[in-house]
Amino acid sequence: MAAVGRARMLLLIDENVPNSVAEFFASRGHDVRFVRDLFPAGTPDPVIATIGDRLSAIVVTWDRDFEKLVRRIPQGNRAAFRRLGRISFRCNEVKGRELLERWIDLLEFHYRRSLEETDFRMIVQIQPSGVKLT
Repeated sequence: MAAVGRARMLLLIDENVPNSVAEFFASRGHDVRFVRDLFPAGTPDPVIATIGDRLSAIVVTWDRDFEKLVRRIPQGNRAAFRRLGRISFRCNEVKGRELLERWIDLLEFHYRRSLEETDFRMIVQIQPSGVKLT
């Protein structure tokens, strides 16, 4: 159940994300939706990104291709995906759950803060050496 004061993230869980990661987000009270339940297998990333953008969702992925689609671009030069966030993992899947548990409070804090900004997209990279927030 979501704690008092915790903003609830809408997360699109990519096909390559282990269930344990999705389950952990859900246990924290976040709205978890699986790409596999919304789209046919192998749906191109730009299609997933377009729907995620319309929902103002955050894509959770191990897929580096989303880095090209969802990135921070100076205001006025952003061509697409103005409302889509990204949480990318740069580690093996077992380590991903461990790192998520370690950094979840920071991610949730960053998300709450991002909601106060004009460009509220949350773009995060989780890796063994730490978390990169942009």
